[in-house]
Amino acid sequence: MQRIAVDEPKPFTLHSPSSLDGALELAVAHQGDFAYLAGGCDLLDQLKHQWRRPRHVINLKGIDSLSGLERGEDQVRVGALTKLAALERDRDLLKRLPALVHGAARVASPQIRNMGTLGGNLLQDSRCPYYRGAWHCYREGGIVCDAHHGINREHAIFGGDRCYTVTPSDLAPVLVALDASVQVHGKEGGRSLPAHRLFVSPSEDIKIMHRIQRGEILTALEIPLRKDRRSAFVKNAARNAWDFARASAAIALAVEEGRARDVRIALGGVAPTPWRSLAAERALEGAALNETSIEEAALAATKGAAPLSHNAYKVGLVRKLVRQALTQVST
Repeated sequence: MQRIAVDEPKPFTLHSPSSLDGALELAVAHQGDFAYLAGGCDLLDQLKHQWRRPRHVINLKGIDSLSGLERGEDQVRVGALTKLAALERDRDLLKRLPALVHGAARVASPQIRNMGTLGGNLLQDSRCPYYRGAWHCYREGGIVCDAHHGINREHAIFGGDRCYTVTPSDLAPVLVALDASVQVHGKEGGRSLPAHRLFVSPSEDIKIMHRIQRGEILTALEIPLRKDRRSAFVKNAARNAWDFARASAAIALAVEEGRARDVRIALGGVAPTPWRSLAAERALEGAALNETSIEEAALAATKGAAPLSHNAYKVGLVRKLVRQALTQVST
């Protein structure tokens, strides 16, 4: 389908179910000719430009069970339709999961955070301008990744097999670093998967970015709470308001007798999926948190990077962000 410069959606019927089962029944009834509406920050843009033309839109906003937080001793359960602004303003969550709050606070602008949802932020489609523009790129069904030999300052330096888009989600690396699990429901029932398994690399399937099947609904994220665990999130963007990440780093670790344990380092804006930097984690695991170990981890974080013609700057940027995030959790 050619993407044309329009600013008006094709006509569609809006459905507003009040229950999860009702939404799933509508999805079955309308087969492939529907779209789910959560916050709408991505979907409405696609509809207005007629990149998607569903005849039915299923509005999930009236399903109360998809919003809000449930706080326990061992975990926090966050509904997929919870607004980013609600996460940003949650003082209790800031104490328990600072990386999640700081990540939510760095998404786009206040207006977007007032509308955007946790689930929508995770499931948004590629923002590559070649994919969203008039080019017939590899992800769109063509035979070449235009970014690979074009202007690629914002593109991947890791994992860019056939497609060099980057995950546009600020919260994806945070939830991977925090060992979150994703709750998904379909007509056959519910299932759970680790957050890092939610995302799909181009080498596995170039046309999708996540494992939510057609008709399924992401209902909640469950994040474990550990009293000895620290976390941080830092992001670099061209402008602090609105822009997607050039690169970001989410860190989670425990400190036992002055040494780092259970280290998780996940990078955003540098790969098609949230990128677990296993080399950096190994460099820091069991080490005392000091300038030497932080520097070793920062250097290891870019092991295996393969910059394109215009984005080699991301190598130094990733090291800086990892260094900054680790310094925050070490104090």
